Order: sequence, then structure tokens, then C-alpha cells
Amino acid sequence: MDEQTLRKIVKEVVDEAIEPVKETQEDHTRRLEALAGDVHDLQDQVKALDDKTGMYHSRNKREVDEIKKHLDLPIIPDRPEI
Repeated sequence: MDEQTLRKIVKEVVDEAIEPVKETQEDHTRRLEALAGDVHDLQDQVKALDDKTGMYHSRNKREVDEIKKHLDLPIIPDRPEI
């Protein structure tokens, strides 16, 4: 194998190895900004679900407490008192 053939083979192998690393820092920055926006949207959705669940819990707790009061049963708090 002569020197030119060896250089050609090495160049092809190096070019193939380097090819996937053509993304720039700007590409990564854009992708991170898009993912940050997705995470923010997800946080908003989770907070909305938590608020909605809390409202249902409060309403149900109020109704249960009214029934207990009507039946003269003790009303137990949701959270332990410290």
C-alpha cells in the first residue's frame, strides 16, 4: 500500500467520524430554548391540574363536613395540627 492510498483511507475514516459533529452552539442553544419553553408549559399545566384537584378536594371536604355536622359526627381536619 502506498502512502497516497493510506492517506486517502485515513481521510475518509476521519471525515466519517467527524461528520456527526456538525451542530453548532447556536443549534444547541435553540434546542435548549425550545425545551425550556416546553418545560415551562408543562409546569403551567401541572399547576393548573393541582389547583383544579385542590378545588375539588375543598368542595368535597366541605360537603362531607356539612354531612358530619348534620349527623353530629366529629369533623377531622385534613392536615395534622402542630
